[in-house]
Amino acid sequence: MSLNDESWDKIFQRGGYLEMIEKDGYFTISPDELKKLSDNREPRLLAKIDNSRSRPDIFEKYGLSILSIRNDLYLIFKDIDSRSFFQLDKLYNETATEEYSPARDLSMFQSLSLSEISSESQAIDFAYLVSLIRRFTGEDELYLTIRGRLRSENFGFTIPPRNHPVEVSGVQIEVDAGFESPDRIYILEAKMGRVADFNIRQLYYPYRDWSLKTSKEIVPILFIYTNGLFYFFEFAFSDDGQYGNLKLIKSKCYTINEGKKLSVDFKMLVESPVGDEPDDVPYPQANDLDKVIDIVTNNKAGLTTKRAIAEFFDFEERQGDYYANAAIYLGLLKRKPNSTEFVTTREGQGISNSENRRNRNRTLLQQMAKRPTFHEIMRHAYDNKIKIEDVSPDFIASV
Repeated sequence: MSLNDESWDKIFQRGGYLEMIEKDGYFTISPDELKKLSDNREPRLLAKIDNSRSRPDIFEKYGLSILSIRNDLYLIFKDIDSRSFFQLDKLYNETATEEYSPARDLSMFQSLSLSEISSESQAIDFAYLVSLIRRFTGEDELYLTIRGRLRSENFGFTIPPRNHPVEVSGVQIEVDAGFESPDRIYILEAKMGRVADFNIRQLYYPYRDWSLKTSKEIVPILFIYTNGLFYFFEFAFSDDGQYGNLKLIKSKCYTINEGKKLSVDFKMLVESPVGDEPDDVPYPQANDLDKVIDIVTNNKAGLTTKRAIAEFFDFEERQGDYYANAAIYLGLLKRKPNSTEFVTTREGQGISNSENRRNRNRTLLQQMAKRPTFHEIMRHAYDNKIKIEDVSPDFIASV
């Protein structure tokens, strides 16, 4: 149980708030009260819920969500259908990938390169530098005009399930980047690594706030960078004033100066030497290999502990441990002696120093082929002439 889980349990037990939720569908609480009832846990840490997996246990159990509605007041409400979170899992496979070749020679830039992107702001700046944001939006004129934190205007909406009216006033809003064209303003929320879902508040509050400040159309975009892939998801909020009414307008994934697919010599992989299963690390529980590569390439930028990894990807420390262990299992990271930190191996350094996604993925496949479990799956697929697009979790389980 995390510190937030323990703290929220104390708050609900001591304040009797479940009864209020059952009766009214919501309740409000001040930051001072949160801190007092939780034995001094910082309110901003308690309220930081950027995806459904970061919800406290009691929120998940009773279908609750939280919103800041004033600088000194939070609203906690029943959100049984989880309308506060937009699911992305299926969209990644459904999103077309395009190879994009910038008009500029990227070798002229020494302060920002694709192989060294290690933050949301760097990913946005690179996408802007190579005109990738113009490509997605279709805008010829597009300028970075918004970035950082600000206080909101006053705006209102209704919350499920009883359409209770909510007024927001003067809350802190953070915009990762905003780009202005002659007719529109594009608001970007950025993430490092693929996320299963995101809290729509991160786009809804800036959308509502800037809609009051300009006559131009406000276009909310979720932007995700992982291992050389740039994802864009454009959304639209309904104008009925109901919180949670969000729909996807379009999406696209881009690679820079390299093909969408990796050519793999499976014969070479299955005939390569096989090592032993590592006995000093758990079997991998990570399910996103791009994140494993992101961890390795960003090790030199400070992703050296499970806590740092968890903060980078905005998930629990337990998941940070899963991904670090996966990288260790594949021989890409190793633990420093008498330390909680990880460092790259020779193979990991090869991935970290690689200039393109193809070479990183090829090295990852070679490392996977060294492990008996994965080698057996590759051998079975090769011997039975199974196409890579036909490989599914059920197929893997059957091997």
